[in-house]
Amino acid sequence: MKNFLETIEDMILIINREGRLLYANTAVPKKLGYPHEELMSMHILTITSAGKMAEGEKILAELFAGKKESLPLSLEKKEGTSIPAKARIWQGKWHNEPCLFAIIKDLSKEERASSPPFLEPDEIHTGISGAAWCEKPDFASDISCELKDEEPSKPRVLIVDDQLFNLKLLESALKEDYIVMTADNGIEALELATGKSQPDIILLDIIMPVMDGYEVCIRLREMPETRDIPVIFLSALKNEKNEEYALQLGVVDYITKPFSLPIIKGRLRNHVEQKKYRDRQKENSYIDELTQIANRRKFNETVTIEWNRARRNGNSLSVLMIDVDCFKKYNDFYGHLEGDKCLYKIAQTLKSNVKRSSDLVARWGGEEFACVLTDTDRIGAMLVGERLRRAVVKLNIPSEISDVDRVVTASIGVATALPAVDNSLEELLHKADMALYKAKKTGRNCVCTP
Repeated sequence: MKNFLETIEDMILIINREGRLLYANTAVPKKLGYPHEELMSMHILTITSAGKMAEGEKILAELFAGKKESLPLSLEKKEGTSIPAKARIWQGKWHNEPCLFAIIKDLSKEERASSPPFLEPDEIHTGISGAAWCEKPDFASDISCELKDEEPSKPRVLIVDDQLFNLKLLESALKEDYIVMTADNGIEALELATGKSQPDIILLDIIMPVMDGYEVCIRLREMPETRDIPVIFLSALKNEKNEEYALQLGVVDYITKPFSLPIIKGRLRNHVEQKKYRDRQKENSYIDELTQIANRRKFNETVTIEWNRARRNGNSLSVLMIDVDCFKKYNDFYGHLEGDKCLYKIAQTLKSNVKRSSDLVARWGGEEFACVLTDTDRIGAMLVGERLRRAVVKLNIPSEISDVDRVVTASIGVATALPAVDNSLEELLHKADMALYKAKKTGRNCVCTP
């Protein structure tokens, strides 16, 4: 464990009830200038601007009572100057002695960059590498910090461990290269893994209460939306049978504790790169060659995933079936090359008019397209359908042989469901198909529900 703590750039202190330092990683003497031996003989209040903290003993008692989990402070350097900092603190044990663990962020760079020279350290609103700490009303939800203004190009890593100390250490070590998501139990891990912002890779502890890592892994592999997320086990279990069983479950790696941070970073990097390559290959297989939008295979996988997600969250799901009116006549009259151009233009227009990234337009087959709208009720789906119908008309693709208009038009069927045990995805697709049939019977170039 100590070797791992020494790799953390932030300052780490372990303090007993009397305020004595039990441990300080190498970042502390490096930033404060005290020899390590001198540090270990000091009281915590002697290096935290005791003159400005008249109630230091009271604050220490509150920290041990769990009444505070973070606080701004000013650290005294040996040379007499001070640096502003913010500490994240939680209780634990060090060699069976009750203690406080503190990860302390040096804010001097942020202060020089953005704070007025007269601003007191405890007034500074701190940021951590572009990620703002958002204080939560209760301890459970404070386990993961909400990230703002993250770079979208960073891969997402989900760390799952019931030991808060491990979560914070790994988070601190990986936050520069990854968007870090954390969970302290298996149930929360599954919720994050199946959410809108899914992780690219998961670091998963095995021994956890309620639901252990094995069960989490089994459930991840059972769900279509999570079965391809690579999982790395981090565990103190060193038995060969444990590792063999983990590999049988489909994990991509097995790292034993205590672990080396450079090894974790290297293996994470390799597995993320491999996933990126697999994702590119998979995306290529999801593209319709003619229209360059999603194909039916992609639609089938997406609508299944969104059905399951809507069922878990209690949200509506809508499907649109879209048919280009009189297209066979158009193909026969203008020829297949013009027909292909027509389908391409329509496909690209449909795609550009579906605004949300969670929604999908795909080529269903021939001159038919399908669209899945997440968290959308019947009225919302009808409005989207009407927008798509008008977008096709506005293309102004001439059609001398249409029975509907002098330009190419489309008929659209809309169906909405609240996924539950008493209905099915097949029923929703069937209703959308029936609605499309109704639109064609009604006179085409319109939007209908069943």
